[in-house]
Amino acid sequence: MDWINKARIKSSDLIERSLDRNIRIAVTGLSGAGKTAFITSLINQLLFASNEKHLTFFRANSQRRIKACKLMQHDELHIPSFDYNAAINHLTAEEPEWPMSTKTVTQAQLKSRFTVANRWLRKVQSDSHVTIDVIDYPGEWLLDLPLLSMDYKEWSQSCCKYLSSERRHKYTNEVFQHISTLDHQTRKDELEISNKLSKLAKEYASSLLEYRKDYNDYATVLPGRFILPGDLAGAPVLDFFPILNQDILNLDWSQFDSNSTLAILEKRFNYYKNKIIKPFFHDYFSNVDRQIVLIDTGSALEAGYESYQDLKETIEQLLEGFSYGRSNWLKRLFSPTIDKLMIATSKADLVPPDQHAALESFMQKMVNQAKNNVDYEGVEVETMAISAIATSEPISTEHQGKRLLCVKGIEQSSGESVIHYPGKVPSRTLSREEWNELNIDFSPFAIPPLSPDEPLPHIRMDKVIEFLIGDKFI
Repeated sequence: MDWINKARIKSSDLIERSLDRNIRIAVTGLSGAGKTAFITSLINQLLFASNEKHLTFFRANSQRRIKACKLMQHDELHIPSFDYNAAINHLTAEEPEWPMSTKTVTQAQLKSRFTVANRWLRKVQSDSHVTIDVIDYPGEWLLDLPLLSMDYKEWSQSCCKYLSSERRHKYTNEVFQHISTLDHQTRKDELEISNKLSKLAKEYASSLLEYRKDYNDYATVLPGRFILPGDLAGAPVLDFFPILNQDILNLDWSQFDSNSTLAILEKRFNYYKNKIIKPFFHDYFSNVDRQIVLIDTGSALEAGYESYQDLKETIEQLLEGFSYGRSNWLKRLFSPTIDKLMIATSKADLVPPDQHAALESFMQKMVNQAKNNVDYEGVEVETMAISAIATSEPISTEHQGKRLLCVKGIEQSSGESVIHYPGKVPSRTLSREEWNELNIDFSPFAIPPLSPDEPLPHIRMDKVIEFLIGDKFI
């Protein structure tokens, strides 16, 4: 009976797509970019849309055409539901806290009924509806997508280059030596060396996790499931690591025995690609219509020049991994493709409004080449500085005889109201010397008291909603 249920879901999805009533949005971003807060706010804003005229730039709302929005059980019952109610309870508790970050794939579905805008169409059908599916997944797993375009040797070469940095040396030197001196060529019994490979893989991952914790760094040298294994914890598929011996990398690998250590590691890398990454990519991205990529630009500015360069390269690799191209109703039936992409710098509430443009401009420079490649495919791309849940308010104060726009919020440690100036946000990329002179402090605020009976405070979520789904409310 399972195939009947799957056929029913597929048929329903096909009908919805043929009528252009279904939209699937992927919320993308590395860990810490604010995906959970964004999805919570997105759902929250839409649930209040029929009663509150609070989304000025979402035209269907400002025109009072939203009749009702309802959170539904999505059709793909094998995927856990995004726990919106738990997220709101966390945010509106007496001692509010941020919702738990994503540990696995989740999905939310909203159905919205609205009044048709076109007066001639209203004579035939006064009301219509749209189904909005929002897909969330751990940001760590995103790091796997660039691996799809690499073979094991290419990945190893990339890792060698990455690990040679002086800054990473103290974290990885020991495991680098252990892996480099490993006998890669002699024939081995895979079962006998399994424990050794597992130990080295854990040592490799631990050294980079320690570095990542100190520098908030992201790179494809540490596959996503190494960071957050989920149900793969303890599985042999994660017991691999790169070849770090340059002499071995320069050899023709076809001469190696099929049971050599190198061949065993290569087999596990390929298995990880083909059995873990590819199905994940296909299941959750092949049928996505719209995408928003969240970037924590503030943390990148605070982290320094090298971390910025690493993040820039990773974002470029991630954007290359998605399927972009113009979409129309016929293409939507058989080969859905992302036709709208928003790249948003999150947590704009930590910056005064007069610096939002600079924050967005800095992010634009970081993703410019990747954005250009997507533009070339005919995809509509927008960039924006946003805050899904605003924790501050702008305030003007006097400093050295001049008026200075700051942000006011609740200090996390003391619980007291404080006024903060984060420093001057650069609007362009910086040289290494300029990075060293940069004085930036994007200290987060505590969550202010929030009511479950009112929409969450935000910055530009109405513009985000209009861009992502506004064309469906016609």
